[in-house]
Amino acid sequence: MLHLIFQSSEVDAVLERIEVGDAVVFIGSSILRLIEGGSKAKILKQSAKICYLCSLSDDLALFGIDQADLVDGIRVIEYAEWVELAVTHQQSLSWC
Repeated sequence: MLHLIFQSSEVDAVLERIEVGDAVVFIGSSILRLIEGGSKAKILKQSAKICYLCSLSDDLALFGIDQADLVDGIRVIEYAEWVELAVTHQQSLSWC
């Protein structure tokens, strides 16, 4: 399953439901939850071991967040990689 998270308020709900092999793309304000030292850092690190967690580089730039500020295990991707994730996952779910 491919999960697309658009708002930070939806991060908790998604992290409770992801399964091994899922991919999660953090978009928009949801990337604010990816910062090392934040309240979700521990669960994000654990989830990154079983799932593909990533954020768009353009969104990081928009919010002024450097890749080095992210929790370990969060990958930074470009739009082409997002499209590839959409193609390789038969199901997707948008969390708005």
